[in-house]
Amino acid sequence: MKAGERVRLRLINAALARIVGLRFEGHKPVVVAHDGQPCDPYQPEDGRVVLGPAMRADVMLDMTGKPGQTYRVIDDFYNDLSYKLADLAYDPGKPAREPSSEPLPKLPANPLPEPDLAAAERHEIALQGGMMGGMGMMSGGGMMRGMGMMGGDGATWAMNGMAMTGDGQPDMPPLFAIQRGKSCVLAVRNETAWWHPMHLHGHSFRVTSRNGKPNPRKEWCDTVLVPPRESADLAFVADHPGDWMFHCHVTDHQETGMMGVIRIT
Repeated sequence: MKAGERVRLRLINAALARIVGLRFEGHKPVVVAHDGQPCDPYQPEDGRVVLGPAMRADVMLDMTGKPGQTYRVIDDFYNDLSYKLADLAYDPGKPAREPSSEPLPKLPANPLPEPDLAAAERHEIALQGGMMGGMGMMSGGGMMRGMGMMGGDGATWAMNGMAMTGDGQPDMPPLFAIQRGKSCVLAVRNETAWWHPMHLHGHSFRVTSRNGKPNPRKEWCDTVLVPPRESADLAFVADHPGDWMFHCHVTDHQETGMMGVIRIT
């Protein structure tokens, strides 16, 4: 880097399971897009950019460090397991320019249809399973019926009592069906003790609320990180017909049950 520059970074979490919480030592990252969808620029809480598997974020950095200095990018998401992910190394030469005092420009929005929340169909999706969340269902009727119906041997995770293991099956029954063009709200409730980055294929959605409280940013995403025992409302227009995967992007969770399809007719 050169002092005085303004740099745009696209961060991609390509890990199978690791969640990252990135701190840019000596710098103030500003998020300008989620999952390829522009948002109102904002500084993340505590200056830390948190990304679960499959999540992306575009970040603007004003390079306010000193020429010749090195600043760490630290991942400290997991308690007592922080480590240096990368270095921001400054060229020792003179600054490219004086630090900019201009506000960050908002990126132009993509042409996505706005969901009609007043008329939207609401569908509840409970995330279940794991050693500390809903495992009692494994010996109960709902979970076993779902496993038997879909041949889900080895399932330890589920959505609404249904588990689909492996890479899925072409005849797997949908979590629900919705008519094309309808607005939809996925009310996702994490009943487990684990974090789940939930990814919807074929669509982007607005995160309209968390834990029953309105989300002031209402950012567009295609993957949302749902902490243990928390909830999120995801709103979108079901404008692409077909069967679309909705699943946890922690690979072990997906392959052992936390995967399903939403059918748009």
